[in-house]
Amino acid sequence: MGRVSTFADAEVIRMAKEEFIPVAGDDWYQRRRQDAEGDFFRKVSDQGPRKNNDGSTRQGIYMFTADGQLLGFRNHRDADVMRGVLANALAAFRKLPESQRKPGAIKVPELGTADANFDRKPPKGGLVVNVFTRILDKDASGEFCQGKCDFQGGDRSAHDHMWLTEEEWKALIPATPKKGEATALPPRIAMRLMRFHLVDNTRGEPAQWDRKEVRSCTMTVTVSEISEKEIVLKLEGSALLMTEADPQQAKRGFDVGLLATLRYNVVSKKNRKAGRRCTWPPLGCGSIHSGGAAGTHAARSGLRAGAR
Repeated sequence: MGRVSTFADAEVIRMAKEEFIPVAGDDWYQRRRQDAEGDFFRKVSDQGPRKNNDGSTRQGIYMFTADGQLLGFRNHRDADVMRGVLANALAAFRKLPESQRKPGAIKVPELGTADANFDRKPPKGGLVVNVFTRILDKDASGEFCQGKCDFQGGDRSAHDHMWLTEEEWKALIPATPKKGEATALPPRIAMRLMRFHLVDNTRGEPAQWDRKEVRSCTMTVTVSEISEKEIVLKLEGSALLMTEADPQQAKRGFDVGLLATLRYNVVSKKNRKAGRRCTWPPLGCGSIHSGGAAGTHAARSGLRAGAR
């Protein structure tokens, strides 16, 4: 989020589109992967100020040639600063011999086999849930409204993904559904949702919750509607997440209520088990949150988790 101002600047956008070939990568992945892509990233970053052998961050904005020659580096949120850094890198590129700059001058070899540990792909037949996070305030009438944050970009929506295997999402639908039938959300799904997605990622990379920090959890899935074309399920519950059991000692806390509608489309009437799809609209949450983490500074003040 700290670089929102940089890449919202019209001149930076123009330069990135017209003078460079933009590439986005996850530093956590890139510096660890043991394959051609990881080797290339480390080759480039080793020329900059964040060269290291201890596995620590190499995060930043790199400008480099197709063969990996570093032209510029900066990790800065100020658009004025980055315009200058980009201009200097472009000037350095134009000083290179034409034989290194003309189209086709650099022959990029085949990447070879990717490091399977960092070449993640959604499970076959699985479901990828789009997860959006946004801070909320309450207006004069007590209704939720868009929140305000002093940290630049912290009032915008953050985006993540939650993966479910085919076995997991199919387990949400009863084999012979009956209206009003209620079952507990499978523990594997509930724990994944709480630990990795009930987090404040609106200002950067958040800390996840340890299993022991899940103080309580109740989540049920109820069949609310059944028709020839669709089965509608209601997910509701609550969770209490705290870094310490004592609310007054907890550095971070999340006291949250959950409510969502899951719609299961019956694709094949003759064979429901073989032909069915499930869609999971955005999950609505009301919460009381406090505390930040190393990658999410400037946390907004609030009641400690567990307090009312």
